[in-house]
Amino acid sequence: MKQFDFNNKNILIVEDTITSSRFFDAALSRTNANLFWAEDAGEAIQIFDENNIDLVLLDINLLTTSGFDVLKYIREKDSNIPVVVQTAYILSGEEEMSFKLGANDFIAKPIKLNQLMKTVEKFLGREDTSLLKQD
Repeated sequence: MKQFDFNNKNILIVEDTITSSRFFDAALSRTNANLFWAEDAGEAIQIFDENNIDLVLLDINLLTTSGFDVLKYIREKDSNIPVVVQTAYILSGEEEMSFKLGANDFIAKPIKLNQLMKTVEKFLGREDTSLLKQD
């Protein structure tokens, strides 16, 4: 499998389910990214405010509050940081609402490793500057 290197990138993972957290940890721990973990909206907002986050992986169905609240907060603060919403409840209109509130991408659970890595690479991947045209 391809090696992913997200060195010096900060990824905020907002997830309250232990199995999902373990999946993200196993998938992303070998990418050299700095991983920040939040289990609820309050934690997520605090970590977001205190760190220079490059990507947010956001579960919409959190125990205490909706991930939509986190998404709204992030968009009020910064419209450029990529937010990837992930949820197991794709039939309830959450995908449409996620994009309406400013999400950059949406992944349905259960998430496949390849899908997660391609999605993260899409937002954090390094550009090969040798391919850029010289003026």
